[in-house]
Amino acid sequence: MTPAKTASSRSHRPAPFHPDEALQVVRRRTTLVPKVALVLGSGVGVLAEGVAWEATLPTEEIPGLPRSTVPGHSGRLLFGRWAGRSVVVAQGRAHLYEGYSAEEVTRVVRLFAALGARSLVLTNAAGGISSRMTPGTLMLVEDQLNLQWQAPGRPGQGSPGDPRAAQGMGPSGPTNPRGLASRPVYSPDLLAKATRAAVNAGVHVERGILGVTLGPSYETPAEVAMLERMGADAVCMSTAAEVAAANEIGLPVACISCVTNWAAGKNPAYTARLKHDDVTTGVAAVAPALRSVIERLILALA
Repeated sequence: MTPAKTASSRSHRPAPFHPDEALQVVRRRTTLVPKVALVLGSGVGVLAEGVAWEATLPTEEIPGLPRSTVPGHSGRLLFGRWAGRSVVVAQGRAHLYEGYSAEEVTRVVRLFAALGARSLVLTNAAGGISSRMTPGTLMLVEDQLNLQWQAPGRPGQGSPGDPRAAQGMGPSGPTNPRGLASRPVYSPDLLAKATRAAVNAGVHVERGILGVTLGPSYETPAEVAMLERMGADAVCMSTAAEVAAANEIGLPVACISCVTNWAAGKNPAYTARLKHDDVTTGVAAVAPALRSVIERLILALA
């Protein structure tokens, strides 16, 4: 989940993105070649605190990367060793509801691949829909129900030297107007490794389907009821485009959702309006368990 109120208006759009240029900026700060890339979503960035990072780089200093305007998203890339393995961590993410395109919010995924990452682990905060997804549950995502209706353009298909090619645009519009070449897939291998990581950590996890809405407002009870009928076990406002982009470039991806609260209408005893602070508080409660799972998953992947 993400906050219902955000500074969605921005003074400028990000510059055109060229992975080689972004890579050069990063390489001026670190030569680390990460085996695993991680995106820490709403409130989850706290997991990166206490790690002795080799380098920290604000995303605004990397040409073409969008800036997050959402509380709980620090907007930094962290480079170093976590659980003794080389990783790169995005401490926070940009969202479609901030006014960015699907291509823009997934640029960091392409940068991860350029850096040499071989696996991508996503996290997010989510509202529980299924009765199994009580607040405090960690859900390993098996598939997604994407109601954002947006997918990242396939980069680099315009004419040579055309700056629109780096944004998934050709001479007359999007290079893939019908969408992706294949259905977004969460890696079965990474899912199995995440399951084993949870067992080794002694942490109970559930598996489920992630519903994804555009936001920025939280879902209404009617919308949650619709998502439940469509098969969603939990709901968030991110992740779907990142999974699609990772699939397009052949980067295996897994996702762990932190269920921080009941989705609207799923807990009649809770009638107060959901606030972003409720989400971050929920993440803090589950953070130790999530850290244990992530650290063991990193060991399995790197």
